[in-house]
Amino acid sequence: MGLNPQSDPAEELWALRERAKELRCLYKVSSALARREEPPPVVFHSILSAIPPAWQFPEETTARIEYFGRSYALPDFVETPWRLRSPISIWRTQVGSIEVLYKNEKPTAWEGPFLREEQVLLDNIGHRVGEYLEWKQRELGGERLGSEPEHWRWRQRFAERVAATIDPKRFGVRTVYLYGSTELGNAGVGSDIDLIVVCDGDARQRKDLETWLEGWSLCLAEVSFELYGLPSGGLLDVRYMELEQAKGELTRFAAGGTTLQELPVGTATVRKQA
Repeated sequence: MGLNPQSDPAEELWALRERAKELRCLYKVSSALARREEPPPVVFHSILSAIPPAWQFPEETTARIEYFGRSYALPDFVETPWRLRSPISIWRTQVGSIEVLYKNEKPTAWEGPFLREEQVLLDNIGHRVGEYLEWKQRELGGERLGSEPEHWRWRQRFAERVAATIDPKRFGVRTVYLYGSTELGNAGVGSDIDLIVVCDGDARQRKDLETWLEGWSLCLAEVSFELYGLPSGGLLDVRYMELEQAKGELTRFAAGGTTLQELPVGTATVRKQA
């Protein structure tokens, strides 16, 4: 918000105060983005909380971030026609937006009730969020030496939990094997949990099992997204095999050097029934 040499002292003081508000906002945004151990939803909330004090009418200001179709908003967020918007892009591809809204009508300024400098500030914040998300995906995508241990560890724990809660009689399941990056201990942030499920049930049991595992897959994808901000259509990659088919397939897996870890099946359901 530039100063006009011919403006009166009151206007200059107002402009300086607005500039100070912008700088405080950018400092808080930068501090939030620097907390790289925090999951994206926590960072988004800190950024949104920094916005209202930087606008002309803080008590009337609310904000929202949309990222990959998900919405993160301040508690007082309401849809109104008085809004500013700036895109959030990763590698020049728009993946979301950040919006600032007034909850009630205000006097016309530049873009509706908003100042030009407020649009510039919002564009600056949107750009910084995009850079943060680029870093997050590079970091969690494995562009440094070694994979983060927690990626395979929590996948392993959930794979064991999935197998333990399968009801073998209900679904006609004989055995469950874990393989791939989770079993090898080198899973990255975007890795699936690879399972082989050996079945001996009928068609209805198989359909029920597929539906049940799809529910697990979507829930685990949501867990991963909340932790790391990387969207997924599902985290389980399941290969279903009939009992006779499995005898030959598993032998070929072993001959090809693929290691399999057999997971205990139904142990949680047995304890529950007991």
